[in-house]
Amino acid sequence: MQASRRRIIAWIGAATVAPLLPTPLLADDRPPTPRMTEGPFYPQTFPADTDADLTRVEGNKALAAGVVLDVSGRVLDRSGQPRANARVEIWQCDAQGHYHHVGSQEPPGDENFQGFGAVSTDAEGRYAFRTIKPVPYPGRTPHIHFSVLEGKRRRLTSQMFVEGEPGNERDGIYRHLARDEQRLVTMKLEDAPAASGAKLRGALDIVLA
Repeated sequence: MQASRRRIIAWIGAATVAPLLPTPLLADDRPPTPRMTEGPFYPQTFPADTDADLTRVEGNKALAAGVVLDVSGRVLDRSGQPRANARVEIWQCDAQGHYHHVGSQEPPGDENFQGFGAVSTDAEGRYAFRTIKPVPYPGRTPHIHFSVLEGKRRRLTSQMFVEGEPGNERDGIYRHLARDEQRLVTMKLEDAPAASGAKLRGALDIVLA
């Protein structure tokens, strides 16, 4: 397990120094990432393991079910300056459509999926997670919830979506965003480098108001 943990740390370090996927250049006064509902599935209790790799649970040998996805980006202010040492949290359902750590009534899900993870941005505002490609469940298109905190202040809660998903235009939250707002929370996925250990990668910059 220590060797596995070292591999994870090495991967996170590489992700934060590797070039990010191209993202559109914005004006000096960048539009902020739109706020969205936290929803009912933010963890009520946190797992013992809350690192940046949601595909592994400490103490379990198996990987989470699903397509492994690397997500990275930067946290910026509206002038484009990086926000260092911001805490970025993500949470999402597993490959069976079940959220984790949301109460005693939750159905059994993938015990090898962490469900929630958190990292601090580096000096350039960069963050990186390894998770699974989000899947749809009744009433929702695939999405990943995220929050950004600075100190104890929660600056933003929102959701990231996947370009080209057929359920996007039927999703009540996504379709009520303006087109320009949709572009700010939609990431394009592409094949990840073979050596990375992931199948897909995507990038999303987060702009704080």
